[in-house]
Amino acid sequence: MELFEPYELRKALMDLAEDIRENYVQHLIESKHYTTEYTLIDSVRCDVEVGDRGFNVVMTLKDYWKYLEEGTKPHFPPLEKIREWIEIKPILPRPVNGIRPTKNQLAYLIGRKIAEEGTKGTHDLSKTEDAVLPMYSERLSAALRHDVERYILKVIAE
Repeated sequence: MELFEPYELRKALMDLAEDIRENYVQHLIESKHYTTEYTLIDSVRCDVEVGDRGFNVVMTLKDYWKYLEEGTKPHFPPLEKIREWIEIKPILPRPVNGIRPTKNQLAYLIGRKIAEEGTKGTHDLSKTEDAVLPMYSERLSAALRHDVERYILKVIAE
């Protein structure tokens, strides 16, 4: 007898993985967590992995997602990274009292604000979970039920 293959469950999980990816990317865009290079957005991948103990929907993406999700405590960030971010985003400095800050001055001002206040998380992944997972609860149950029924009928027929 061949092994049990849960086709319907696998398809439902693959659809779930794709919906999670699409929804998360949309939340990142709405939260303005993108640059002209779309580094984080382009790194988002969701796949279904089969293990000894079951199926997993696995998301992979750039490590800094967690700082966007939860925010950071006050700290002084590396100014070079802030300068890169200013260039990539792009952030255009506004004149203050008729004086437009240089890129280095702007990086320092942004770094100082982060050092004083930290950064606020936007909880885009949490929003994605809240939006997508409830839509799949019944579908996953039905898919598993269908696959098990099909398997039982096959075993009985043999």
